Amino acid sequence: MHLLFLSPTGWLDILVIAILIYIVLRLLFETRSLSVAIGIAALALVYWFSTALNLPLTHLLLKSFFGFLVVIIAIIFQKELRRLFSFVGFFSFARPAPPAEATIAIVSQAVARLSKGKVGALIVFPGRESISRYYEGGIALHGKISEELLLSIFNEETPGHDGAVVIESNEVRRFGVHLPLAEEAGSGSMKFGGLRHRAALGLSERSDAFVVVVSGESGSVDVARNGKWEHCATEVELSDKLAAYAAAVMPNEGRGYLADWARRNAILFIVSLAIAFATWLVFSPDFAPTQRNFVVPLQFENVPAGYVVQDDVPREVVVTLQGQGSDFETLSPQSLDVSLDLKSITSTGWIAAPVTAAAVDKPINFSVVQVRPQSVQVEMVKGGK
Repeated sequence: MHLLFLSPTGWLDILVIAILIYIVLRLLFETRSLSVAIGIAALALVYWFSTALNLPLTHLLLKSFFGFLVVIIAIIFQKELRRLFSFVGFFSFARPAPPAEATIAIVSQAVARLSKGKVGALIVFPGRESISRYYEGGIALHGKISEELLLSIFNEETPGHDGAVVIESNEVRRFGVHLPLAEEAGSGSMKFGGLRHRAALGLSERSDAFVVVVSGESGSVDVARNGKWEHCATEVELSDKLAAYAAAVMPNEGRGYLADWARRNAILFIVSLAIAFATWLVFSPDFAPTQRNFVVPLQFENVPAGYVVQDDVPREVVVTLQGQGSDFETLSPQSLDVSLDLKSITSTGWIAAPVTAAAVDKPINFSVVQVRPQSVQVEMVKGGK
């Protein structure tokens, strides 16, 4: 079967594999776990070389390691796997409205006032992934965003001030929301952060949301994204980070969702498609290297003048051929034969004639793995013309 004439199910199989590889690569890039995956791939390459070069100790150690690989991956990529199994948000075709410049300005100004007054606050901007499965409680608002609204929500005298505000499509969707806590509060300056910081980090570890935190103790402003912290020293710096995030994560105005997705992800998806295609060629029954046995009649040629082969009973040998699975579909067993060249025979009696791979007449796209038996007994007598 030629590659250009794959069946529709073959192309569909490759496409599904490419999508899965794309999701995994996307998660590795966004969670900065690519170096770990490269390390595991490097060990797999060393394991392959230890097998090919017959390095017994290296092979034994790495074989034990890969025996627990599933458990190791589950431990190392625990958070990434949680996002992998909730990947629906990656392919949502609903087009979220990016934060407008006015929204970014209002939030930045409100955060600056909250910071100056050392009023704690937690503001969430969802990305492409839905975050509804991660938060609990809260009150639906769907209110027009304004500086006064945000200041009143986080006023310590109002209910829900210690929860998070979710801003989506340029309006306050919910307030008083409880976010999942991170297992650790982070590192560096955030190592001893309070519950707001742990909640911000927890959501950013599980989704692609952008979370703004105002400390009620120090008034410092920080943002969490992909499980990492960034400090914002000024109102302008926060505004710039929000604008950069909106441009990187949200579709641009005036551009279709699919067109914007293609613009941002074309290279990564092409790489995923190439990996999927190569993987399919290696493991597909149609193209993976396959071995099959054939019973082939044994023929004699170039019998010297004056000699004959005494035994006229047809002889047979078993030939093991290797080729692509699809090539075997068009191979006719009758086209195979094994010819022994007897031109070097100079005596009568029983002679052991070797049967080599070179004696097998087969199509060029196949290779001979084995011939059994490796030699046959031939009785030569005088009596030819």
